[in-house]
Amino acid sequence: MQLLPRDLYEKLEFEKVLELLEKECLGELGIAAVHALKPAATLELIERGLNETREFKLSLDENDHLPISGYSTISEELRMLEVEGYVLPEEGLRNIYAVLAFARDIFRFFKGSRRATYPYLYANIRDVSFDEGLLEAIEKVIDEDGNIRPDASPELLKIRRQMQSKQKELERQFRIVINEYRSKGWLSDNIESFRNGRRVL
Repeated sequence: MQLLPRDLYEKLEFEKVLELLEKECLGELGIAAVHALKPAATLELIERGLNETREFKLSLDENDHLPISGYSTISEELRMLEVEGYVLPEEGLRNIYAVLAFARDIFRFFKGSRRATYPYLYANIRDVSFDEGLLEAIEKVIDEDGNIRPDASPELLKIRRQMQSKQKELERQFRIVINEYRSKGWLSDNIESFRNGRRVL
């Protein structure tokens, strides 16, 4: 039985509403969710949407903003992690960390009295659990700037120390060459420079 008029989308200018909403999305998953939206056909859905909107407006009016921000889509990273032996690139680890931190902030926001203040918004995560263990494990590997920590593992620490030792040795050898060339009068006043990322005399 057809309850909604066939031309409802046109009468409501629903496509225009979706276009405006899409501009406010902070990531690809939000845009995909907007594309999947249809006009609510039940009173329950309409009331829930209105209550969520009222609560969100209240949070803005009270300067009690939900901690929402842009995010990366990590579906490719998660898919690749299912491959045995796959090593996640640094950027992928950063993306996963950012999404987990975003989720952690949302869960922390709804601790305490906010659950009662924003019950309809809280209902969206009420049945979801969040374990900060993975986030903490990643924090042991990457620093606050999203770079791999030099001491993320004993092996990495050993490699970093070896690299530093080699760099010191290269610097020492470079100084020996500079002193030799200077004593022979082969160097100008501008002793060294960098070209294409390489040190040259």
